[in-house]
Formats: sequence, C-alpha cells, structure tokens
Amino acid sequence: MTHAADQAYLRTRLAIMRGRLRGEEELNALIDLPPATLLEGFGLHSPGGLGQERLLVSFEQSLLQLWLDELTTLLRPLRGPAREILMQWARRYELFNLKALIRGKLNGMPAAAIRESLFRLPAFLALDHERLLQTDNLDELLRRLDNGPYGSLARQARRRFAENQDPFLLDATLDQYFYTELSHRLHSLEGEDLAAMTALIGRIVDRHNLIWMLRYRYNYALSPAQAFFLAIDHGFRIGRSRLARLVEEPSLEQFLAGLPDSICGILGGATRILVIEARMKSDLAAYADHCLRHGTSIIAAVFAFLILRYYEINDLFAIVQARMAGLDDDILREALHPEIREAA
Repeated sequence: MTHAADQAYLRTRLAIMRGRLRGEEELNALIDLPPATLLEGFGLHSPGGLGQERLLVSFEQSLLQLWLDELTTLLRPLRGPAREILMQWARRYELFNLKALIRGKLNGMPAAAIRESLFRLPAFLALDHERLLQTDNLDELLRRLDNGPYGSLARQARRRFAENQDPFLLDATLDQYFYTELSHRLHSLEGEDLAAMTALIGRIVDRHNLIWMLRYRYNYALSPAQAFFLAIDHGFRIGRSRLARLVEEPSLEQFLAGLPDSICGILGGATRILVIEARMKSDLAAYADHCLRHGTSIIAAVFAFLILRYYEINDLFAIVQARMAGLDDDILREALHPEIREAA
C-alpha cells in the first residue's frame, strides 16, 4: 500500500493534525463566550439580514474546505486500494454538490444561486458542476451523468424518481449509492487494513442504517419493504438479516428491543431518535479516536482522523449558526448534546 517512509510521513502528519483537533472541552468553552466575541473571533460579526446569511455560507464553505485540504494532503503518499477508498470518502462532497444541484433544479433556482451553495472540490474529483448547472431540468441533469462515473447512480435515480417523485427518497437513493460504493472498496484491501477498515466503515453503516430505518419506519411511516429497500449492506454489528426482521416491528420500542446487546449497551435505554443518533455518534468517535491513537493500520488511522475532523466541523458550525440566529445557551447545549434532555 505505502512504503515505510510514506507510512512514517503519514504518522507524523496525523500526529500534528490530531493536535489541532478541538476537543469537547474547547467546543464547550466556545459556547460560553459572549455571542459577539465568538462571532468576531471567526470574522462573522456584521449587521443582520442577508449579509449574515452569506457570511454563514462562506464560513461553512471554509470549514469544509479545510477538511478537503487535509484529505488532499493525506492522500499524496497513498497508493492503490488505500488511495481509492479515501477518494471515495472524499466523493461525499461531490454527493453534497449533486444534492444541491438536484434541489436547485427541482425548485427552479437560477444557476448563480445554485453555484453559491456548491463546495469547491479538489482536482481529483470529477463532477462537472458547470455542465450540470446549464441543464434545464432534473431529467436532463441526470442524463448528463450517464456517461461518467455516476452513470449507474443517474439511471437508478431516474427510475426511483419516476416511481415516486419525492425528493426525500431521491436523497436516500444518493446516500445508499455512496455508502454501498464505499463498502465495495473494502474488498481490495488485505490483512490488518481490511480488518480495521471493515470495523470502522461497518460502524458508520450501522449508525446510518439504525437512525434512518427508525426515521423511515416511525417518523415517515414507510412500509417495512420500502424502508428495507433503502438499507445499506455491510453493517458491522447489525446484519442485513436482523435489519430485515427489525423493520417489520410495529413500534420503535420493539425495534430497539431486537437490537444486538452491543448496540443496546451503547444506547443505554434511549428511545428518542436524536439521543440514539448522538450516542451512536459518540461510540463511532471513540472508536475512531482509538484507531487514530493506537491502531496499526495507517489507512484506518487516516480515515479515523477525517471522521473526527468532520464531526468537529459540524459542531463548530452548529455553534456559530446558533449564535448568529440568537439561540440561548440551553437550546444550543441541547442541540449539541441531546442527552441533556434525556437525563432530565
């Protein structure tokens, strides 16, 4: 996968980058800052209205650009399957851009407005935004994807949208495609890389499947067959056969009761989906931190760092967004830590 010198370089880079991660204590300290001080610290203090909205979009773009820049740096010494699996992880931003393009076309937004919501992607990603922006409607946009790397996705999305013109289900189709492609990249790995990445990506799939199966079934009232059709293969602790049985349960509580003990231990009796999501996120973050600090697989360590950075970026953006919206401390803390209400 990589030469010894490249592995040593990556370990050194990861040690430096890990030292730049904001821990929970530092993020909580940001919440305690006066709103004006916090926003000034990030260069976001300006009069209200449209100016603030544009500043917030720019701030989000800058945070995620940091993630992409760090990924690009970590990609350089990687070769073969290790490089391919990280490139697939980077394609989540192609996916975010594709979702923005689809929403824009469905809502009749002008190309300039859609363009403002797109992430600037590194050269190794191939989605041609400008060409897609020039399309007249969603069908033409999807057809322009036919001859590229997203051809199979475009055909699947067209079929799904023809059956049910629900943007939500189209969004779910894109997610399913992305995670399925990510799992398929595992087959090219070997030895400790395969074992470590199977456990790490399998936990990501578990979290996605659990949260979205609960939402599909008990929030959005999809049928068991509809919900299971949107499930992703290759979970680590929640296998496909168990998931097929669980989506048949008539209530959320019965679904949760059928989960494996390892998952029930993580959830600690939680029944609110937001709290379940937070606890699955905490478990994944703890495992990623272990991989980064103590794992022997360099590809898993790189992947783990990118997960932790992404979570940090989401939390930081939530703090800034809440302050710009004028939310008070209690609401902000509960948004970041749903367990607070659960404990109360």
